[in-house]
Amino acid sequence: MTTSVALEVRGLSVGYGQRNSDIKAVVNDVDFVLERGKILGMAGESGCGKSTTALAAIGYRPGAMQVPAGKSKLGDINLLNIPLPQLRRIWGSKVVYVPQASSNGLTPALTIGRQMAEPMEIHLGLKGRANRDRQVELLQEVGVPNPEAALRRYPHQFSGGQQQRINLAIALSCNPEVLILDEPTTGLDVTTQARIVKLLKRVIEEHQTAALFVSHDLPLLAEVSDRIAIMYAGQIVESAPARELMSSPEHPYTRALLAAVPDPTGTRALSGIPGVPPPGVVEGACPFVPRCPFSIKSCSESNPNLLPLRPSHNVRCVRAGNYERPSISDRPSVLGVIEESAPLLSVDDVWCEYGSRGRSTPVVNGVTFSVAPGETLALVGESGSGKSTLLRAIAGLHPRSRGEIQFDGAPLAPEVGKRSRSMRRDVQIVFQNPDMSLNPRHDVMGLVSRPLQLFQPELSKADREDRVRKILADVNLPETVVHRYASELSGGQKQRVAIARAFVTNPRLILADEITSALDVSVQAAILDLLSKLSAEHGTSVVFVTHDLAVVRAVAHRALVLQKGVVREIGPVAQLFESPADDYTRELVDAIPMYSPTASPIAPASSRRPTESTPVPGFQDVRDLRVERGA
Repeated sequence: MTTSVALEVRGLSVGYGQRNSDIKAVVNDVDFVLERGKILGMAGESGCGKSTTALAAIGYRPGAMQVPAGKSKLGDINLLNIPLPQLRRIWGSKVVYVPQASSNGLTPALTIGRQMAEPMEIHLGLKGRANRDRQVELLQEVGVPNPEAALRRYPHQFSGGQQQRINLAIALSCNPEVLILDEPTTGLDVTTQARIVKLLKRVIEEHQTAALFVSHDLPLLAEVSDRIAIMYAGQIVESAPARELMSSPEHPYTRALLAAVPDPTGTRALSGIPGVPPPGVVEGACPFVPRCPFSIKSCSESNPNLLPLRPSHNVRCVRAGNYERPSISDRPSVLGVIEESAPLLSVDDVWCEYGSRGRSTPVVNGVTFSVAPGETLALVGESGSGKSTLLRAIAGLHPRSRGEIQFDGAPLAPEVGKRSRSMRRDVQIVFQNPDMSLNPRHDVMGLVSRPLQLFQPELSKADREDRVRKILADVNLPETVVHRYASELSGGQKQRVAIARAFVTNPRLILADEITSALDVSVQAAILDLLSKLSAEHGTSVVFVTHDLAVVRAVAHRALVLQKGVVREIGPVAQLFESPADDYTRELVDAIPMYSPTASPIAPASSRRPTESTPVPGFQDVRDLRVERGA
């Protein structure tokens, strides 16, 4: 192991089970190195083994996790075969893990100062004033304002972005050699994400820390990483320098992932990946065969090794560098043209507050807009801008302190329970987390048929079941799911069920609240494509809340930008992206991760917007995978 390498992982295999004979393999023969001052990005769909690999590499084995093979060397120490007391001395000092949800890394019952003091007391023996001074220094380094006061506060008193800065400060407190970052920016709005990424790059370079950055967001990894490894079915299928992998992807799976990335320029249509990944390691064949448009007979006969195609570019594919790339052909947009007509939804000077009288805080301040029949309007802004509160007010789930909302020319009662049956049928909401809206006691048939029972009681049971089966087919769910429960479905399948339930009564307005924020990129592409298709086919209007502006370009006709409850700008999506009139809108657009191999890694969007004749480098050949299989 060279002096620049902090952690070297070779032949890592991981499974779950109580005995060796019963182990279900989920990671197989993984190799990678983490170099000082460098970031290795690791990407792939949910369930591909990214987080399992990251945890196993630092010797963490929760529950029934087993590591039957492999080495993970930190200097001369193999983290996979040392006793737990020795590992605990390494964790928090030489090796630090930063979890996905910022709140999960912080104890709600302890002040920030107490939580920052603990690792330095344990690992460095630093106490008293010296410890306190180091806490202040770290919070200043990661950009937490007023650090002295911050040390006396509790985690819930900080935003998600500030919580993640504090997590990073704690992680750096003992000057670790290795930093494991597990989806550290998931759930953060685009500007907060950009600030965290910039901070990470700076502190990792300054401290010469080796880092593994796990994410399903490839454009983000392109900005933050020096090298990227793509995982599928528990194996690394491609690894290369970040710029090279994004501009010249060789494995069909990597190309498919890039095709699923929302394009902020609007020059590429979304393309989901058909099928689902296997739940673990596949023996005797390439695991991507069932989903690969380029597979040939030999792909089903053996699983290829990870081999160098070019210097520093490794690929696990028998056809790497030897299959015809699909031509670029424009996929017609499913967004219909909106004709001039009376608005379906009118929101006039709406105000919303949180808190009781006398101590209330305004969160939506005099918002006015309208939505035409068949139109999709995106509500965008940073966390805390009032997007979801405004959506819930339209749905009748949050009181409004002032203003009027009309639906098809008639007033919408502020409380959903006071609305007519027809209005409740015509206005449906899809929540961010399907687990919170799908009753675990009912199977899919019961969940999706319930609105029909409520709003169309005249339908017979057979008619209801026929309607359910038809809408499930429309959302690309197999009929086999009708008798499954929510706990038996994947995240993407649950969200499809939630969308099916919303559309089953043919509503005229759908309210969608961050419905793809927790989904990986391939499932997100399929869900967004599905929502646009159903909206176009049914002529349904959609109000779509998101903090991801790249998603907005894929699904919306117009966008409304909110900041602290105030409308900053509203207009056609193309106009907001290409010539934003408001400085805040420009800041949001500039923060969108959009990779270009010829530009600086974090170039402002104003310098990245393509002209009509300029293709987007790095993405121009990865969109359309609809080709015939090879012979």
